[in-house]
Amino acid sequence: MDRRRRPRQHSLELAARPAAAGPSHDGGTMSSELYLAVCGGRMEEAMALLLRHHASGSGIDQLVSAGRNTVLHLAAVRGHDELIQELYATYGGRSNLLSSQNWTLDTPLHCAARAGQSNTVSLLVQLARDQDQARSILGSRNEAGDTALHLAARLGHGAAVEAMVAAAPDLASEANVNAAGASPLFLAVMGGSVPAVRAIAALCGCGDALDAGAGLRSRNALHAPAVFHGSGHHGEQWSGLDIGVAKRAEKTSGSLAVN
Repeated sequence: MDRRRRPRQHSLELAARPAAAGPSHDGGTMSSELYLAVCGGRMEEAMALLLRHHASGSGIDQLVSAGRNTVLHLAAVRGHDELIQELYATYGGRSNLLSSQNWTLDTPLHCAARAGQSNTVSLLVQLARDQDQARSILGSRNEAGDTALHLAARLGHGAAVEAMVAAAPDLASEANVNAAGASPLFLAVMGGSVPAVRAIAALCGCGDALDAGAGLRSRNALHAPAVFHGSGHHGEQWSGLDIGVAKRAEKTSGSLAVN
């Protein structure tokens, strides 16, 4: 097959547009039938197809789309939790599905976090705990240096943020910065997401979390509201945060618009 005529890979598109229909064939080692069954959440059909592949000697984590997404990536981005549980029950102890990475180094947890599938995030975290892999999977980084927490924080998925920080509070630390030098808390504030900021602050301690919120050019998360203020964003959205945030902001910089 002429490679110039191959269907375009879609690893990022799957995460960004979870409701989009998949192609009739994705160009990877995964059959079109399996791809469509997983994307459609048709559990019985998907499991029957997987059993056929597995019986022929093909490992489940080797069945990938053009973007090297496994069946777990595809199910996670669409929030097919029942299918995910069945996959884990059948193959969990005999595969690397939870830690598998696609071409952009996203794990299934990255995909669920980016898509805002908070129930799926909680489920994947619990499954990782069951395999004693929670810390390694939560700390896994994609090609941009983002953990799944960075993605959820940037996009304002507060419930997903809460599930991950509850499982690994140190993910909110100053040390957890991506390739651009930004922490999850800084991204949450820059994204204007009060729910995500609340989730990190409530579970990690408001003041400590904000002090630990490293950001671009050595700023911490307390500087982000000032950026918003200067860009026309109103401080009212932050007025519900703990008063300790405002006091620390005033101490750090008199120009910050926190309340």
